[in-house]
Amino acid sequence: MLKQLLFVLAVLTCLQVSGQGVTTSPGSTDSPESPYPWEFGLKLGTSALGGDLIDNDIVIFNNAQPAGGVYLRRRLGNALALRFSLMYGQLVGDDSKSDDPTLVTRGFTSETNILEPSLIFELTPFYGSRFNDDYTFKPGLSPYLSAGIGYGIWGDVMTDYNNSEPANAGLASRIQQDIAAEQEDDGGVVFPVGVGIRYHFSPKSSLGLDYNFRITSADLIDGVSASGNPDNDDAYAFFGLTYSVGFGARDADKDGVKDKDDECPTQPGPANTNGCPDADGDGVADKDDACPNEAGLANLNGCPDGDGDGVADKDDDCPTEAGPANTNGCPDGDGDGVADKDDECPDEAGLASLNGCPDGDGDGIADKDDECPAEAGPASTNGCPDRDGDGIADKDDECPDEAGVPERNGCPLPNDRPENLQERLARYGKILEGQDFKHIRLDSVNGTIMIDRIYFPTDVSSLNRPDRIIIEEIDRFLELEGAEDFTIRYEGHADRRASDEYNQRLSERRAESANDYSVRQGANPANLSTIGFGEKQPVGATLRENRVVIPVATEPTRMIKLDN
Repeated sequence: MLKQLLFVLAVLTCLQVSGQGVTTSPGSTDSPESPYPWEFGLKLGTSALGGDLIDNDIVIFNNAQPAGGVYLRRRLGNALALRFSLMYGQLVGDDSKSDDPTLVTRGFTSETNILEPSLIFELTPFYGSRFNDDYTFKPGLSPYLSAGIGYGIWGDVMTDYNNSEPANAGLASRIQQDIAAEQEDDGGVVFPVGVGIRYHFSPKSSLGLDYNFRITSADLIDGVSASGNPDNDDAYAFFGLTYSVGFGARDADKDGVKDKDDECPTQPGPANTNGCPDADGDGVADKDDACPNEAGLANLNGCPDGDGDGVADKDDDCPTEAGPANTNGCPDGDGDGVADKDDECPDEAGLASLNGCPDGDGDGIADKDDECPAEAGPASTNGCPDRDGDGIADKDDECPDEAGVPERNGCPLPNDRPENLQERLARYGKILEGQDFKHIRLDSVNGTIMIDRIYFPTDVSSLNRPDRIIIEEIDRFLELEGAEDFTIRYEGHADRRASDEYNQRLSERRAESANDYSVRQGANPANLSTIGFGEKQPVGATLRENRVVIPVATEPTRMIKLDN
């Protein structure tokens, strides 16, 4: 019995210490409290007896009998509660159910009923698990421990001593002692100790399982003491299903809004903000108010809007001028999404990337800065096309399809240059060096190859021997190394002693005669050509000087590679 009392004291001490560690005062914000301080409940289940007729170390289902009761629970804070219970049940003892063969042989039975009022403390160590981070309720399981004090009233015990024979005089005497003592024993103080678990469907209701073991100082609940084991007191337990309903909704912050409806149960506030503080009185709770110290509009999270444009002043770049949200509350006269204060073209709808100015050709250069606003072009040419990408606009580029340089107006730098006179004279000199030409020579003034003229008698186009020698030298010249690019044009002329038509044809026959002879000597026709000028281009003052074929040697301009 002493051990049992010490155990009860230890549990109550733990309850007290635990209760000191939790918040029980109204308005505390350490953890949430149930919105219902009172709960009414029912318990239905079984009662079981432990005593002299059966082992009482663990009393749960020993000869379990129907039991039930009602209780009233008052919360004393967030994790501690006090429960007043009134339980009723039957208690049955039966030696035949024992594991001890001696007791089975003895065969005692007993039956009584129990009525018990009690006061029990409950500690819910994981009370906070019933709430979300914002202290709103969430369904879930909640275990608890309990301990307290009660008074058990047991009725007349009906004990069957199994017709014990008088032969066993000692046992008969002890039975008589028990019968006499039982008539004087009708109840006593008990110490309920238990555990339980509840599932909370809502802040108001829960369903659970509860087990409570009663420590007693009585040994005649089963009517057997002296005739059994007088050193061990009897005990009993209640086990069952519980259902609780809350009532008397609390108002912890005394603001007139019940906690069950109060979104801020620990801070007083008006009903129009569901019990939450509203410092600026604008109808938006401080917890939801982006401007808690300035009265504002609900649709702007409690912030003011001085110019009435739907943009809160704190977010409005132009709080005294109405403007749309996409320009942070600033006016936008052309509706292009660029505020007038930032718009370089406020009267023309444009692009944000161009500070509100239009770009008709879509080249990324505002029309106001674009020298070719109707033609797309890069910024390097002020918006004008540049096909060859040399940074010079096509309109200014003399070579628009070849990348060039500014100093040549967009044309590329040359890779070579024309051969100058000195270089050409030196090269021609090397070609003629060592040759015994009598009719071919170097013109050092003009830098050309000079060939003697071929003269014809009047109305003659055939060649004589001296003429053929000149042509043969020409053929030899064309075969020299370095003379590959030369061409010879035989230019025929005539005097005025016939008609223009005749003289034209005569000059052509003279040139063709020289050309044909050159070809016959093996010259490449591709290097030869003829032309007749008739009498239209006189080449001398006398008739003889005009009856002539002039061999003209030419070559393309020779280019010298530059070292760039």
